[in-house]
Amino acid sequence: MRIFPIISAFCLIAIIALGTAQAQETTVRKSDVVRLLGELPNLSPIREDMEALGFRGEKLEMAVDQITRMLRDPVIANNIADRVIAARDPSVQSVESGGLFWPLVDRGLGHLTARDIRYFYLVEQTMLKALPHRLCGLTVKERLPAERLAKATGSIAARLNTPALREYYRIQFRAAQLGATRDVARLSMRDEARIIVKINEALGRTLADRDDAKALMRAYEDLRRVSNRRACIAGRVFMDAVLSMEGRDLHHALILLSTP
Repeated sequence: MRIFPIISAFCLIAIIALGTAQAQETTVRKSDVVRLLGELPNLSPIREDMEALGFRGEKLEMAVDQITRMLRDPVIANNIADRVIAARDPSVQSVESGGLFWPLVDRGLGHLTARDIRYFYLVEQTMLKALPHRLCGLTVKERLPAERLAKATGSIAARLNTPALREYYRIQFRAAQLGATRDVARLSMRDEARIIVKINEALGRTLADRDDAKALMRAYEDLRRVSNRRACIAGRVFMDAVLSMEGRDLHHALILLSTP
């Protein structure tokens, strides 16, 4: 699950339209795409989108500023421009399906400090627990469309306290910057094998006192085949287990979770 403020469809349409129009004439100029990205906060209804999700007052200003800063950051904007240009030929699905920023945040998460990646996943844990069982279960099963997930979690983000939202946005921005210049962080085969054992041990400890432990263990075998409610509970328990870990084990576990 990746929580992110909505970028209205207008933004994607405008960027794609520029790439398509120029593709019909000559080579797309990267500088033009970057320029358009910087202008989007003035052209698209970002503030209205955030208000529709429930953002008000200082948190509304923070959400709008976060999107504006992302669109105007040279490192992030250049990466987005490259993706738009690369996607202009057969389709734009690679840009639309992952959104403008999610792919960058995903790639950058594993490069965050141990403190920052833990905070990021603590917020995601909060979001997962706040979702209704059906949406939570579909999220755990990875069956909830990105746009619908963004709307659902965006409305929850609007209810976070201001300091927590500010810190989350700081980490999110840093992850996007790192993801714009680096590939996904990966553990060595040895570390991955070790941390899988540690995660299973942590999960076993978390399940030990639960009456539904056997049902959850069966659910982990194939989450796609269980009810949304059961998948949701399984996902929440798993996140509880991982975030109960400490030190290097926790850091490596979160890097593993961040690996596609």
